[in-house]
Amino acid sequence: MSGLRKLLCLLLLTISLSGIAQTTGYTIKGTVSDDNTKELLIGATIQLNAIKASTQLDGSFLLKNIKPGTYKLSCHYVGYADKDTTIVVSGDMQLNLSVPVVTAGLSSVTVLGKRDVESDAFARKTEKNAVGVMNVISANAIQQSPDVTIANVLQRVSGVSLERSTSGEGRYAIIRGMDQRYNYTLVNGIKIPSPDNKYRYVPMDIFPSDLVERVELHKTLSPDMEGDAVGGVVNMVMKSAPATGLYLKASASAGVSQNLLDNGYDKFPANAVNKKSPFQVNGPAYNATPQDFTRDNYNYTHSSNAPVNSFATLAIGDRFFNKKLGVMLGASYQNVYKGYNSLFVPAEALLSDGTFLLKQVNVRNYNSHLTRTGGSLKLDYAINPNHSISLYNLYVNMKEAQARTTNDTIISSNRTFGTGQVWYYGRSRYQDQSIYNSTLQGNHKFNNGFTADWSAVYSRATNNLPDFGEYEHRGGLNPDHTALPDIIQDFKRAWWHNSDRDIAGYLNLHYSSNFNTIAYTVSIGGLYRDKKRENTYDQYTLTPVFDNGQQQLWNGIYNFQWAVANPKGSYESANNYTAYEKIKATYAMIKFKVKKLETIAGVRMENTNQGYNTNLPATIEGKTASYNYTDVLPSVNFKYALNTNTNLRLVYFSAVNRPGFFEPVPYSMQGDDFDEHGNFHVKHATAQNVDLRYELFTKSNGQIMIGGFYKHINNAIEYGFDFTGAQTQTFYQPSNYGNASNFGFEAVVEKYIGSFGFRGNYTYTNSTISTTKRLPYKDANTSAQVRIVEEKRPLQGQSAHLANAALLYKNTKTGTDIQFNWQFTGKRIALVSPYYGMDYWMKSAHLFDVSAEQKLVKHFYIFAKVQNLFDAKYQVYLNKQPSNISVMPFQDIASGKTLVQQNQTGRVYQLGIRYDLSK
Repeated sequence: MSGLRKLLCLLLLTISLSGIAQTTGYTIKGTVSDDNTKELLIGATIQLNAIKASTQLDGSFLLKNIKPGTYKLSCHYVGYADKDTTIVVSGDMQLNLSVPVVTAGLSSVTVLGKRDVESDAFARKTEKNAVGVMNVISANAIQQSPDVTIANVLQRVSGVSLERSTSGEGRYAIIRGMDQRYNYTLVNGIKIPSPDNKYRYVPMDIFPSDLVERVELHKTLSPDMEGDAVGGVVNMVMKSAPATGLYLKASASAGVSQNLLDNGYDKFPANAVNKKSPFQVNGPAYNATPQDFTRDNYNYTHSSNAPVNSFATLAIGDRFFNKKLGVMLGASYQNVYKGYNSLFVPAEALLSDGTFLLKQVNVRNYNSHLTRTGGSLKLDYAINPNHSISLYNLYVNMKEAQARTTNDTIISSNRTFGTGQVWYYGRSRYQDQSIYNSTLQGNHKFNNGFTADWSAVYSRATNNLPDFGEYEHRGGLNPDHTALPDIIQDFKRAWWHNSDRDIAGYLNLHYSSNFNTIAYTVSIGGLYRDKKRENTYDQYTLTPVFDNGQQQLWNGIYNFQWAVANPKGSYESANNYTAYEKIKATYAMIKFKVKKLETIAGVRMENTNQGYNTNLPATIEGKTASYNYTDVLPSVNFKYALNTNTNLRLVYFSAVNRPGFFEPVPYSMQGDDFDEHGNFHVKHATAQNVDLRYELFTKSNGQIMIGGFYKHINNAIEYGFDFTGAQTQTFYQPSNYGNASNFGFEAVVEKYIGSFGFRGNYTYTNSTISTTKRLPYKDANTSAQVRIVEEKRPLQGQSAHLANAALLYKNTKTGTDIQFNWQFTGKRIALVSPYYGMDYWMKSAHLFDVSAEQKLVKHFYIFAKVQNLFDAKYQVYLNKQPSNISVMPFQDIASGKTLVQQNQTGRVYQLGIRYDLSK
């Protein structure tokens, strides 16, 4: 009987559990992938009758509480063909769906859907199939990040840190510890000129981040790439026309700076700036008068209300004439106000006992108004499946009006802080930079394995810095704390204009065939570039006129008289020059694959013909110069496929680094901290490079990369101080500092689980170079002497440790995206000192940013971004302290270091709305 009871209880329990299961329903899990590449797709819509779900960051979806029965299941993803299937649910299920890409319908020509080429999945595919070592940032990743310029986007890549401008914006990329001079910039694979008034590298803050389809960072070179990149190559791939249907994205947003909310905003009337100097208006025979110089650009006004930043973007494209003609238009506008406080405490020369003193404190207040505009237009036309042409045009412009309204230098003659002279400075700076590029390209496929591609390029970059104005007056306190007279000092006015014009032609020929069972491609090609730079510089000094034999006292900018000390300006200076550069290059390479090993090997030869002509008198050494040299640059790239998702790479390449156009010119100019000189003896540098990397790409768009690199640079070019003349010289100039080495390793991890994701990378870099320094000492007679010694140090700008991490949350069902970013830059040399052991070091910095996006209704999203979330400061220090540290302000005696510079840029907020037709 007891056994029967047990059997009945068991039967009732089984029936009960069965009823619960039928009430609860079954679970359907699955993934959606590209039918061809097998990559998982994020945001695909799965519909089972009235029940909907979306694939998450790892490409998976989940349907719950599905009752037994027969259902129609549909899968939809923009740019891909819809997929419908019938399923029978009788238990928990696992479905792995694959969908094909929609093609443009041009016979055998296939153009990928737009969401595909802007996705993280396509970025991973590009890295996987790349010839060399590469990192790629997709448009989708950029859109979700807090970054509004390409410069800030690049800091998320392993091994990249930023050199910042005087407005606090990231401007130049330092790649693997190699200064920005060792890198170059491409747009759609074409090198573009720089508007910078000194260097050939391109300021990356001029490019709005929303114009690009993706950003590629090449860390190695192949023979078909230009050879002047020791650190790396940044390639901005701009948006292209979609495969099918209308492409439309737009956004509008506003924001504000926390510093301006706290402190208000100072400005000067930028429209008062004279665009041309008296010499440029009236010619070389003219003598400038005081009436030629306005004072309105020194008329600073303060507003307690923080101005509002504004942003707008538009991208629209479609295909016409039976899908043969593609048109894509992109536009961007950014109107940004920034303000920050800066502290600069320069150290005096080392004393004979090895100590040093601080004698001044500069407190500076910067306010900037930046306007960035950008536009791109790409037309592509498929003549037939074998021949196509495209025309691409890009224009970007950045204007900045910067007021440095307070610069107090407190000087104490008795080395006691609080008494002495106080210098009051004002500076008005208006700068207008632009880049224009037009590229006509063709791709052709012929019979018998021959293909060809070519590019015809015109580019122009300009920089205008008109009526750069500085003034100063000095007052302060006597030792008894009575006021010193506030005396007017000299005024400086300068006009600087430079332009780079590039005309270039590229041609690449390819032949593909088979040798036995081995497929191979032989490529040969060439490049010719004609570059011309024109630089004009006109500088005037305005001195206050004595009033009845007495120096004039400060009573406002309009209440004194001045005279022109140099009425002819500075026409006959080395700062006025014309430079040229003609590059002729050719290469040959072969690509073949034996089983799992792919090899690309070849050699590139580049001839450089570079020179300049200045306005210096003919008797002055260095008035004109020319340089002609040829470099042979071999390279080999090995890629071994351990399996379909894993690569092992080994790369060797040779590279060069040419001096900038301005660097050989024997110019002389006053800098913020040191006077700068050119050096017509500077030579180009060469480098040998080796890279090794392991790559694992997961199906959920994740990756693991671990690699190492080594670089040996001959005749490395750095900025330092020259000691060939008097040992008291302290002018800053470019020079060759012998040989340098640089090695390190990188690790990248990207992982997605459901709605959550993690991206992280870390780079260690170690470099060494030797430079000459001054070392004061006392001889046997106790008289002060200076010894010239060698000091080993890292390359300027190289941080030993760099790291990035991002935590992501994406709920495709609710349309919610959240991203939290951390970026770490280890300490690095900010300025090479002329004295032994006195280099200025940037302190390690942690930057945190956060961004979020929420879907409102179909196609519409609201987003928010906060940069520098925890108000990190830029700090520079010395690794020793002066003997008068106890009387100096802003110093932490317990640290054992000396703070010499501090910039506080504050938080920046942004809130906006976005429209995306594809979502």
